[in-house]
Amino acid sequence: MAERRSFSRKPRKALSKAEREKLISGLLEDDRAQAAESLTPTSKEVGSEAAKPRSDSFDALDALEASSKQGADLEALDIGADKDGLTTSDLPKIENDPAPAPQQNAADLSSGGRDTQGGTTENSPGKDDDDGELGKVAEISSDHHEIESSAAVEPGPKSKQRTGSPVHDAPSTELPLRDRLRAVYETPPTGEHIEEAVDKWGMLDVIPVDVPHLERNLVITASRKEPAHGAFDVLRTRLVQTLLEHGWKRVAITSPSRNCGKTFAAVNLAISLSRYEASRTVLLDFDMRNPSIADVIGDTRPGKMGDFLRGQIPPEEAFVKFDHNDLNIGPSLAIGTNDAVEPYAAELAQDPSTAKSLERMMEELSPDIVLYDMPPALAFDDVIAFRPHFDGVLMVVGGGETRPEDVREVMRRLGEDVPLLGVVLNQAEGEDGSDYSYGY
Repeated sequence: MAERRSFSRKPRKALSKAEREKLISGLLEDDRAQAAESLTPTSKEVGSEAAKPRSDSFDALDALEASSKQGADLEALDIGADKDGLTTSDLPKIENDPAPAPQQNAADLSSGGRDTQGGTTENSPGKDDDDGELGKVAEISSDHHEIESSAAVEPGPKSKQRTGSPVHDAPSTELPLRDRLRAVYETPPTGEHIEEAVDKWGMLDVIPVDVPHLERNLVITASRKEPAHGAFDVLRTRLVQTLLEHGWKRVAITSPSRNCGKTFAAVNLAISLSRYEASRTVLLDFDMRNPSIADVIGDTRPGKMGDFLRGQIPPEEAFVKFDHNDLNIGPSLAIGTNDAVEPYAAELAQDPSTAKSLERMMEELSPDIVLYDMPPALAFDDVIAFRPHFDGVLMVVGGGETRPEDVREVMRRLGEDVPLLGVVLNQAEGEDGSDYSYGY
């Protein structure tokens, strides 16, 4: 029989069965602790502390190998000669059975081995199995220890296949913990389809510009023949500056009472803003108790604002643009018209579908300024109910119709946190004979 190579340079004292169990249990605990420490950032000091039990493990293995020379045909343990020393792949696999594993003779496990120096180890055939405690492999109960495969522990050299041995060396396909967590966060939830918002401004229907119809409905900013159109240009410029300064986009246009001209002001302001080709403006007819914008601009096929807010029709079916014209009414204006009266407009304004529909409009049309033509603030509670959806209020007051107390009452109802962006004084006689003026 060829002489076995020893891992040590000098023989060591043989260990008893209890000592071998204690030794191998300590090796398993050390290896599990080392695997856990490798998952967290460790310093050089931690690595030096982990090296101490490994150096002691080599001495213990030397003693165990020397004891096998007394007659037992014990197979040499495979030790991975990597830079970190022992690895979990070099230790015998322990079956996870609730009952203790029965002892096995060393002859049943011996079929060849490998030395850390690269030489092969030969086995002695026909050796007696009754040479005492040393002729058996140390019994290890799976109730006390369990080896868990970890991606942080690098496997050592692969062992030879042993007949009748429970050891199965298969490459692990499990990803490291860091990569698995990253994959979870980067992968969208199963079943959810994420769609990017598509710009649907170019999909809006167009309506022709009927100049006589606009003039009959006092859309003075269209032809710019009336001197009063200059007041809306000034209002446009100051409004845009205020919105840009505060990062706002949404403006509610209202009045304290009826017949103050809020729709007249809203349409003329929107057409004046359309000449800012670099910005998009959206005007919505939110006076759903008395819709009138469609009649003012000449839209013969108005939409239904209530259906749009309920999510029943998309934005491209609820808004229109002016066709190419000689009045320089730009294509950067979209108008949401309405011809259906909504008796429960305040309730609809607070419905969750309204918020979703307006959010969808903002995503698909990407407007820079949104104008809401609201009902009179003191006549209904629509403006108060719609408060979460606008950033400020533009107040239109009628000369001889509105009292200062009415304006203060509107602002009191809306709350002190609602910015008053400006006051438009309509039907006020000026020095140039015009009937319109503005104020901030």
